[in-house]
Amino acid sequence: MIKKIFIALVIVVLLALAGAGAVLYHFVVLEPGEEISEENIRSILGRESPVFYSDGVTPLGAFFSDARRQYVEYREIPDTFINALVAAEDNRFFSHFGFDVQGIARAAIKNIEAGRVVQGGSTLTQQTAKNLYKRKDRSYKSKFIELIYALRLEYHYTKEEILEFYSNQFFVSGNGHGLGVAARYYFNKKPEELTLIESAYIAGSVKRPNYYNPFIKKDPEAVALAKERGRQRVAYVLNAMLNLGMIDDLEYKQAKISEIPFEKGTLGYSLDSVMELVTDAVSSERLLEAMRAQGINNIATSGIRVITTVDKYIQHQTLYGLRKQLSTLDVRLRGYEREEVQQELAQNKYRGDRTIEEGSFVFGTIDKIETQGDDIVIGVETGLQDGSGRIDRKGLESLVDARVKYLKNRWTESSKKDVDEFLTQLQEGDRVWVSVREIDEFMEPVFDLERFPKVQGGAIAVNNGRIMSVAGGVENRF
Repeated sequence: MIKKIFIALVIVVLLALAGAGAVLYHFVVLEPGEEISEENIRSILGRESPVFYSDGVTPLGAFFSDARRQYVEYREIPDTFINALVAAEDNRFFSHFGFDVQGIARAAIKNIEAGRVVQGGSTLTQQTAKNLYKRKDRSYKSKFIELIYALRLEYHYTKEEILEFYSNQFFVSGNGHGLGVAARYYFNKKPEELTLIESAYIAGSVKRPNYYNPFIKKDPEAVALAKERGRQRVAYVLNAMLNLGMIDDLEYKQAKISEIPFEKGTLGYSLDSVMELVTDAVSSERLLEAMRAQGINNIATSGIRVITTVDKYIQHQTLYGLRKQLSTLDVRLRGYEREEVQQELAQNKYRGDRTIEEGSFVFGTIDKIETQGDDIVIGVETGLQDGSGRIDRKGLESLVDARVKYLKNRWTESSKKDVDEFLTQLQEGDRVWVSVREIDEFMEPVFDLERFPKVQGGAIAVNNGRIMSVAGGVENRF
């Protein structure tokens, strides 16, 4: 009787396993869903996180826009980075099938010995699935769904393709995501130019980039601490690579004694004080932990909406006022001499605002200078849509006053003679920096002449602890 019961139980278990296997085969192989398609994965990797003004409707900017995103194909990823990533995160990546039983067991033993979670058992495939398909919580159901996605990735894509997906989705501070951005941000290089130690640093920091990032720290002590953490992490990765036979003893010793050659590169976007503050906020460990509690493990692919306290109108006026004051102050301090101004504008790489609207500051070229009595018309072509406009007498007043004070050290108002003398500093074909004072009834912009300043400054407006506007320098986005 007992034997029959045992056989019956075995049959039930086998049937259950067969049924589970059939269900698994159906959802992993036959019907994996559209989420697993390459088109969908690419769309996730290209996702942006919009930032809004305080009304929650008007766009202020976006994280991870095209300028901060660079998709890297597998063939462009250096072997040093692949090896460093595998050594640091998942040394059995090329042999397991999505999850690593040995790795899970090893991590469990380490955590039991430490009395706390000190090591995770998730594979690179599971990490890729977690970042692409946001896990809603830490329940067993969510973890099981994540495992299904990992198995789907393993079945439908090669190991190289999975590594390509992973290499394009990890978070790089508030500046973007993926290896292309990381190489430029940390070392001012293309991915294929990365050295062993540079690859080891990036691979070692993918899970906690802010912990190792010296560029976001606010004081020398914090910068030094971040660099020391980075050095220790690189040493760990190099040691793992040596033990796995990925590098030889000479390469290990040379890299271990070398300094991490940080060189912050530009990511191709202009300075914007509001976006810098938001970047700092989303890079804080406190906020990252709060988002992780909501199932957001990777800001880079989350598509979150960020709503600031910044008021659009106040921000507009703050930036406009700051730019005007810096322009005038610069002339008060340095004057306005044509040869010097033209030389500086020729060397200036800042592009200015890209739209013509009241309050924007743009570069242009003088195409005519006409005077009839008190009337002055200086034609300016900006090269932008609806960007052909004029500077009138009023548009010269602030700089003429400032130049008079610089030259003659007096505080009286400028005269017609001062305006006429100032016109000798302007010629057809000259480059100019102008602000849009108004758009007239004929839809033509009326400009004020400005000087692109070397003097710097900032402005912030706060109401009951809420930042309403913030601007720094003139190279802000408008």
